[in-house]
Amino acid sequence: MALPGCDRRRVSGCDMGHGTMMGGEAWPASFVSNGERIYFTGTSNSGNGITSSGGGMHQRMMGGGCASCHGADRRGGRLMPQFWKKAPPLTREALIDAHEEGGGHDDHGSYNPDTLKRAVFEGIDPSGASLDELMPRWSMSDSDWQDLLEYLRI
Repeated sequence: MALPGCDRRRVSGCDMGHGTMMGGEAWPASFVSNGERIYFTGTSNSGNGITSSGGGMHQRMMGGGCASCHGADRRGGRLMPQFWKKAPPLTREALIDAHEEGGGHDDHGSYNPDTLKRAVFEGIDPSGASLDELMPRWSMSDSDWQDLLEYLRI
């Protein structure tokens, strides 16, 4: 029996997953690229291992990929169960454009492919500061990383 509001396309779960906290946006039923699959599911088309360490309780229990916290639309949102914290957006505007001319990110510069990789793999922002402990540290092959970058269009 499915829970009310449960959508099998949502990898992270139902009601207690990302849907309620992240605005309930629909996830794709299939993926047009390996990068999109990695973003939504934390798995690769090739079967290469995509693993994570750390992260919040919700991510450790429910699994999934970037979309579990950053949302299907990559705009971020409240985190479960620490709903007072927000995952930042992963849009081009947030990662690159908002850092130009006083875009509200005075604590560090914009991301580029190298600094974004360091954030994803090591949890370090462009200024060298540690990201929040709720951000998992991911590990994947170079080809999977390139596919994820292409999906994010960085």
